[in-house]
Amino acid sequence: MKNSIEKYCAKYLIKTKKIVKNFLPNSFVTLQFFQRKNNVKLCGINEVCEVLKKFTKTSKYKIKKKNDGDIIFAEDVVLELEGNYKYFGHLEGIIDGILSRQTSIATNAKNISELTKKEIIFMGDRSDHYRNQIGDGYAAYVGGLKKQVTDAHIILHDGNSVG
Repeated sequence: MKNSIEKYCAKYLIKTKKIVKNFLPNSFVTLQFFQRKNNVKLCGINEVCEVLKKFTKTSKYKIKKKNDGDIIFAEDVVLELEGNYKYFGHLEGIIDGILSRQTSIATNAKNISELTKKEIIFMGDRSDHYRNQIGDGYAAYVGGLKKQVTDAHIILHDGNSVG
């Protein structure tokens, strides 16, 4: 594969990218990502932007976005990409996955933090694959859980690893 990210992309999106490139080379699309629930802590935008910068020509299209940590509501557009589909369309599933996982973790962390007056320690090493610790730790931090149990959890922020 030409682009190493494509092994993580849905085949139908890769196929669509090729069709657009061959038959609609000057197409212009607006791809929007939005929330379906209210009072949600957005997370994953920074990671999505890193993926876009690493695997696409971001100078070829417009990016409008909200920020990690923003509180968002149903139908809020959190990310909008405008330009030729061939530059970013194949990443739709990856972007959805990043935003949904990170936002879910950040929102759960926010909700638990708001419900209790006690200090909470994020123990994400126990609940998922170890490769998720960096992103999950960041999302938990964005949601308000500053103490975490592994050094991997705190790679993307200035929280504390404790234990």
